[in-house]
Amino acid sequence: MPTLSRLLVVSLIGVALALVLMTIVAIFGRVDRPLWWWASLLPNIGICLCIVHALFGVLRLAGRCLPAPLVERMSNVHDLRAAMVLGALSLAAIILGMSIGFTIVPILVGFKLWGMFVSLPAALTKFAVFILFMMAANWAWWRSRLRQQQLQSEVTDARLRLLQGQIEPHLLFNTLANIQSLMDYDPPRAKRMLETFSGYLRASLSQLRQGDSTLEAELDMASQYLCLMQIRMEERLRFRIDASAQARLASMPTLMLQPLVENAIQHGLGPKLNGGSVVVHAEVRAGHLEIRVLDDGVGLTAPGKPPRPGNGMALANLRSRLQAQFGAAASLSLRERESGPGVEAVLELPFLGAGSTMPAVA
Repeated sequence: MPTLSRLLVVSLIGVALALVLMTIVAIFGRVDRPLWWWASLLPNIGICLCIVHALFGVLRLAGRCLPAPLVERMSNVHDLRAAMVLGALSLAAIILGMSIGFTIVPILVGFKLWGMFVSLPAALTKFAVFILFMMAANWAWWRSRLRQQQLQSEVTDARLRLLQGQIEPHLLFNTLANIQSLMDYDPPRAKRMLETFSGYLRASLSQLRQGDSTLEAELDMASQYLCLMQIRMEERLRFRIDASAQARLASMPTLMLQPLVENAIQHGLGPKLNGGSVVVHAEVRAGHLEIRVLDDGVGLTAPGKPPRPGNGMALANLRSRLQAQFGAAASLSLRERESGPGVEAVLELPFLGAGSTMPAVA
């Protein structure tokens, strides 16, 4: 929401608070002065506007001027100390706003509010009610935000597991189909492929159950998958993995790389009679992990290229997972290679060191 719109909303809240507080005083304060409502309306609105704008300004200023780690810690709704700090900051902003209001408003209305405020029990009651109301509203907002964040986390986790579950059978069924086809005309190669596949499953089973991984683990799974495909395709498949040491330490969601490699083989090299090569390149650039999967296959728009069942499903799932995990901070693009035939898949993620917690964006 733009700042001007937020200021308008804050102003409306200030006017509403002034009307509510005056209503409370009218009911419980027993004020006998005639026409007191109209005489107090503008001063009350002015003071409430000063208070809510001071609260808005202090919280905005704190978010911009305090160190980023401290702001991030204060934003953690699971931290009770963060709630207490935010409450203390809000109370200080309320006191600041009242001080400004009781200084500026008397100049505009022409009489002393401090003396009236101290001498009238109704004014003191109104102040106490206002403070309690603001503290209760702050606590209720904090608790609702905690519940909302918990629900978002649960929904995001369920969505990621569902999308990941759609990718896992994509790998398993294709590999088992390859083994089944080899059993008909080359049992020794089928046996080798089954043994290699068993080793792949043992190495990757723990990764399949997790939401987070590292590029090193993803490259290892991709390498084993390429070895499986090399048993089937023999000299028709060549591959190379080129990743910097820094990139290998990056944290990332599991099963992000393997579907790109699988697509390069199935949709790029598979239809090509002589096969080709797959290159996986990874490096860190400007705080982002960039992973490129290149093939020299038939390309995206090859003449007469037959459509394949499920083509695009893995990429759609990957994009959905990226959106759920990182929002606009990550991307996946597919384009024709500029240096020759084939396709280049580019995956960009925020660079997070090993052991970092993956974010979740609902």
